[in-house]
Amino acid sequence: MRYHSKTEKISAQAINSSGLNSPDELIKSAENAFLERINELVDTAINEERYIILLTGPSASGKTTSSKKIAAKLEERGKKVNRISLDNFYKTRDEMPHWRDGSKNFESIESLDLKYFNYIISKLKEDGFADFPIFDFTKAERSDETFRVDFDNQTFLIFEGIHALNPLLSEELNTYKALKVYVSAHSDFVDENGDILLASRDLRLTRRLLRDTVKRSTSPDETFSLWDKVCKGEAIYIRPFKKLADIHINSTHPYEPLVYKKRLLAAFSQNLITESKYKDTEMRLKVAFRQFEEISEDLVPDYSLLKEFLV
Repeated sequence: MRYHSKTEKISAQAINSSGLNSPDELIKSAENAFLERINELVDTAINEERYIILLTGPSASGKTTSSKKIAAKLEERGKKVNRISLDNFYKTRDEMPHWRDGSKNFESIESLDLKYFNYIISKLKEDGFADFPIFDFTKAERSDETFRVDFDNQTFLIFEGIHALNPLLSEELNTYKALKVYVSAHSDFVDENGDILLASRDLRLTRRLLRDTVKRSTSPDETFSLWDKVCKGEAIYIRPFKKLADIHINSTHPYEPLVYKKRLLAAFSQNLITESKYKDTEMRLKVAFRQFEEISEDLVPDYSLLKEFLV
């Protein structure tokens, strides 16, 4: 399915009822539906011999998990596959472009070392292998460590990152008929009148809040401080190219709010918002999530995309 601007609507009343009465079935249905979308994409890649897969989407869309699932399904079908994160081609902090206010712009395509990326891809094409970099985010520089990637005309390469569909990414990849994939949370949760309780962007913000809290020990204040620029970067550097995608994957799982509720409200109670300009956003999320029932995180399968934001 190609991208379309109209978001899917999910009834909060319906998922609350299912969450109370049959949470296992609600979860199973959501996970199977997402897996079906992954399987359809893999079918297309194999049947059309699209050996280059370019996968992108805005922040907290589940790009990393989606690319891992695609790779796993290709391998299950006996295919050779390599998964490459474009984040490994970030420039050092000192080389980063800036926003107009002088802050570092991590969202721009200019934050990637495109010259080095093209050099590595040309070596991969010419030699059939190349050593790819690993970016050390703790030091904000390229690590001395690398990883070997082999490539031939029967190997699938998955490039995952926010700039994967940007035509400026690589001159070297333009010779291939790539399968272009856009992943996003593209569903709004609505009440019985059709009014939005939890918008798709706020679901992504929630995912990022939870992931930052768990994996980066980041406070909600810090996540909120970055979010406006993340969204600005999406508008400038990601969304203009979503129309180029051959396939759109909606990564929303209908039971998400029920799982996130307890942890999100706890995060706000344990990490008080100190910046007054974020109070409205905090309150909007609190009001939204109080409209949902709770499902234990223990019911979420280990293979679920939601684990990207919970573990």
